Amino acid sequence: KDSAQQVQAMKAASKELQTAFKNKDLDIDNIDKLNDEMADLMDRNQEIQAALGSAYSMPDEIDEDELMGELDALEADLGAEA
Repeated sequence: KDSAQQVQAMKAASKELQTAFKNKDLDIDNIDKLNDEMADLMDRNQEIQAALGSAYSMPDEIDEDELMGELDALEADLGAEA
């Protein structure tokens, strides 16, 4: 009896798979196309992430006195324009 039930289950599964494979969503060409599109999107995402993650070179040692001098000069220039 168990063997007969197993055979019936296999027949039902086979029928369901045949029906599913006739569906365009499971067409291998559509799946390949979808995979290619996803790969392209992932590549674009990596390019965007690389661009966003770019480090702007900063000197290892920043002379704070020089930086404050530049800031004071900018403030003086802005004050003179006003």
